[in-house]
Amino acid sequence: MNGIKNVIQKEEFIAIAINKYILQNLTVPKKLNVVNSKYELDWNEMLNDEYLGTNFNKYNPILKSDILVEFDSKNNAYIKGAITETTEYKEEYKYLYNFYTNKVFRVNTIAPIDNTDTNLLNGSLVVYSDLQQKIINLLNDSQSILYPSQNCTAGTYFYEIQDEELIYKYCKSQSYKIEVYQKEPVYVEEDDDLSFIKSDIGSKGYVKKNGFWYEYYYQGDTNSPWIPTGSGSILTENLDNTTIEDRILSYIPDSKALTIKEAGGCMLANGDIFCWGDNSYKRAGIDTYGQIDTSLSPDFVNTPVMLKVNINDSVRANKKWYNNPYRIKFESMFMNGKNVCGTSPIYDIDGTNEKYGGDLYCNGSVDSMYYETSANSIQTSILSKNKFFAWGKDDFEDNAPQTINDEEDGGPNYNDRPIRDEIYLTDVAMTSDTIAVLSDDGKIYTLGRNYNGLLGIGSNDKFITQYEPVQVQVDAGVFFDQIFVLRDIDTFGAIDNNKNFWIWGERDGTFLSKPTRLNDGDMQINPDLIFVNSKEFLFQNLSSKVFYRTDGQNDIVSISTSDIPKTAVSATIIEEDGVWKYLYVDEDFDLKGTQALLECRNKRDFRCSAALNIQIFDHALQKLNNESNFLNVSTYKLDATVEEVYENFEGSSSTVNTWTLNTYSDNNFTNLTSSVTPPLYNPTESVSSDDKVRVDPTQVLGRFRIGYQSVDKTYDFGSSYANRDVVLEFDFYEIDSWDMERFNVVINGERYTDDGFIHDDHQEWQDTNDTGIYTLNLGTMYGSNTSRSKYNDEKYHYKIKTKLDSNGKLEVKFRVRELQAGEYGDNSWDFGQALNDESWAIDNIHVKVKEKDKHFTCAITGISTDSQMYCWGVVGRSLPILSTSLYNMYKISTLNKLFISTNADANKQMTLDEFDIDGSLFLKYPTYIGGFDYPFYFK
Repeated sequence: MNGIKNVIQKEEFIAIAINKYILQNLTVPKKLNVVNSKYELDWNEMLNDEYLGTNFNKYNPILKSDILVEFDSKNNAYIKGAITETTEYKEEYKYLYNFYTNKVFRVNTIAPIDNTDTNLLNGSLVVYSDLQQKIINLLNDSQSILYPSQNCTAGTYFYEIQDEELIYKYCKSQSYKIEVYQKEPVYVEEDDDLSFIKSDIGSKGYVKKNGFWYEYYYQGDTNSPWIPTGSGSILTENLDNTTIEDRILSYIPDSKALTIKEAGGCMLANGDIFCWGDNSYKRAGIDTYGQIDTSLSPDFVNTPVMLKVNINDSVRANKKWYNNPYRIKFESMFMNGKNVCGTSPIYDIDGTNEKYGGDLYCNGSVDSMYYETSANSIQTSILSKNKFFAWGKDDFEDNAPQTINDEEDGGPNYNDRPIRDEIYLTDVAMTSDTIAVLSDDGKIYTLGRNYNGLLGIGSNDKFITQYEPVQVQVDAGVFFDQIFVLRDIDTFGAIDNNKNFWIWGERDGTFLSKPTRLNDGDMQINPDLIFVNSKEFLFQNLSSKVFYRTDGQNDIVSISTSDIPKTAVSATIIEEDGVWKYLYVDEDFDLKGTQALLECRNKRDFRCSAALNIQIFDHALQKLNNESNFLNVSTYKLDATVEEVYENFEGSSSTVNTWTLNTYSDNNFTNLTSSVTPPLYNPTESVSSDDKVRVDPTQVLGRFRIGYQSVDKTYDFGSSYANRDVVLEFDFYEIDSWDMERFNVVINGERYTDDGFIHDDHQEWQDTNDTGIYTLNLGTMYGSNTSRSKYNDEKYHYKIKTKLDSNGKLEVKFRVRELQAGEYGDNSWDFGQALNDESWAIDNIHVKVKEKDKHFTCAITGISTDSQMYCWGVVGRSLPILSTSLYNMYKISTLNKLFISTNADANKQMTLDEFDIDGSLFLKYPTYIGGFDYPFYFK
């Protein structure tokens, strides 16, 4: 045993000495053994007072010979202290070998993995320190390394050790060395030195030529890396189009944005977008099944994944490496339920019309008609360029307005459209159904669904779906600088160039169908202090410095300075049970606010009762306040789904028997005559080649008669869910010859919809709200009547936010009423005709019960690269599990679940029990979230 201890001690001394030798000599102390053609430790170099000392005993008491140290082809050193060949292995030494392989007794060496003869023969690996390992890597790559005192070879590049760092330099002469990578501003006394210097794209360099100083900027590692501004002369050659493209592709923006949603999120860091969580439509970046465990589907991504970007250049795209060095970087990003989108930076060359970038890229659910993808309507993990915003930019010039030719543009209409300019984008914001983008000339464009008037075009038709962007409606002369969107309701906001604030979309039970300026229109808003929250915007009055929040349709409410002082640098608000709570970062960069948001809470959001828990939380927060600078804070409502029911009425598992079809004797639903199980219906029309614009519905609940029938169901989630928020989504089908009859959804006795519909070629009436998705014919009248349009059966998707009743129930009734006298559409056709003339159906019902008043807080501390993010509260799946280091290996059945999870695990957590609440991750104390070390702006 003493012999083994002695060998381990000697191995540690040898490892330290080898590290010291590498640092002092910039090589490894090895020599070739000509007998076995292997490199061994050169004891002549080591046995001196500088390294091991002249009296170091290299004798191995176990092997009765000198200690053997060998180097492999990569200059890794292995000390063979237990055996040097398998014949030396002794079974009776197994206990001693166990001691030899124990990691506890080693610091500078790594022991063999186990005590088998094969692994003992490998020996102990010498651990190289960080700088020594870098030196070894450069030696392996045949790079030259010098100390400052050493002369270099003129005309060569080399690495020089300075203050324990390796600096890349160019040798202009033996005594004149130029540092290659420099931060801006770069100052150069000799103008030709600049051609050897590299910096960040766009960095400025100041060069002295003929006694005068000139300004240059760095455009990338090209033939002409530094380009002059003003009257300065070029170093080699002028700019060309390829160089412009390379510059924008190499540009790394400073933007740092963080978007956190119910079941995941995305972050923008150093120009790349990283996402995690719900991988529906492949938006979180994972395209295939797990490579380790192929049985797992990547429904959830448990750690941030960098999104792939489509490479548009044909040569570079052939590499089939979507994250190659020529990938697009991003200036802004956002996400919704179906997509992640980002806008690329704009590169505008001063004094010319050369311009590039400002494009929209999206992954998730995209269509090749509108995005540069290789397939038709697809789900893709690869960010692809939007064709509409890419139009006209191929020549790298901002041209005069041109006519759009759809055949060249790949657009849907195949005819020339009016003249328009190229559009360069600066920002993007997204709700669950709509995308809004901001151009560099202050215009806002939207695409997606007009739910709650979100397209901003002045229409209340919630069924309009705009795949090609449209400009929002605003007063003449209004141009915008920034756009925003709230987190838990569908509301957009924007600040214009006069610092006025505008909003549109969902507002307090109603909505605004176009951008509307806040009531106090004379108030100017501080553009640097606008914060998004769960249901309201928070901002500072530029003149009075008082903070305000939005309220109602377009009203504002002032915030008491005792809640948020005028000097706050960041702030957030949240409303719970009618009470507003506040957090802010003060001018001393301390985090303060409502006590309930700054104290230890248990899993059920009650104040901690245990004194130790309170002490830990308070101590952690005090430590962060005293020793760190808080820069940004935001509180999130956990809008998680805790119970859900999905019914698609397909196959033998259909829940049709839980529904009731009620038939009445009249059109006013007053005299119930019978109640039976409703029928299921399959469309009969077959798919043909001209049906590209029509969807093919499968089995539906229906068909039902207008004015005489309703279909009802009561969902019972139990009294523990009393008065919870609930979302009801479903597809409604308008079938055959509708004449403006009204579709009603009645929830817990209250009518939520009264929407009129009409077939497309009606003899008398027109309805601008009739904008559903065409389906293959479910009915018979117009399906067989060739004199009428086949585009009469249409699908409409509804999403209704409401509440369960006091018993935790949701009573749902679907029906269609006839018109009353005087209503638009009232005529001789608007009565409950036979099923083969007009009817309706329901499909894909999704009921989601939401979490009640659970929240969590995240805050950023530090500056720039010293930034760290801390979070506390019920974070659910909003944050990656792995980043908290709280996962429990015993709960992980397969290694791949560390990175991806299936839908079956949606309500399971891999965390330790004390951090688990009903399948949601719970952080009792301010917890460092690894991987988020950026000065994020919370979007």
